[in-house]
Amino acid sequence: MSTATATTKPVPSGELDRLQTHAIAAMRAGSRAWHAAREAGSLEGEALAKEARENSRAIVRGLQALGACESDQAAAALSHPIPFHALDTPDVRALLAGLEALLPVAERVDAARGRAGESVVGGSAGFDVAEDLAQMIARLSLEVFGPAQTVTGGRE
Repeated sequence: MSTATATTKPVPSGELDRLQTHAIAAMRAGSRAWHAAREAGSLEGEALAKEARENSRAIVRGLQALGACESDQAAAALSHPIPFHALDTPDVRALLAGLEALLPVAERVDAARGRAGESVVGGSAGFDVAEDLAQMIARLSLEVFGPAQTVTGGRE
């Protein structure tokens, strides 16, 4: 029986921060799932969603212990979840519509700066401002419409 020796590679802080962002998104999704399960009266769903949220919280804390920057976003996400009723409001829908309307402008800005491609990738043809905007659109779309509708943000 042979034993492989594990080698540890240092993880760049930017990668830790990126992983932390995903863990925070998973934690928020767990919170939304918990609220949805509660609204539907599913005790098993509530328990599973709560477990997912708590595991995500532990991952965020672990990533911070390894050197991920403790951002305001992480602190807010760890302190309390977004209430289910606040995810889909007239103001959130107005914000989403406004961001979607600004995406072509952001793509033109990226193109003028030499930071745009020929085709739409991940909701945007831009690689800078438009890409950030498309990510925000995707997040808000998920909050408003839920995961049942596949929305990557921006233009498909």
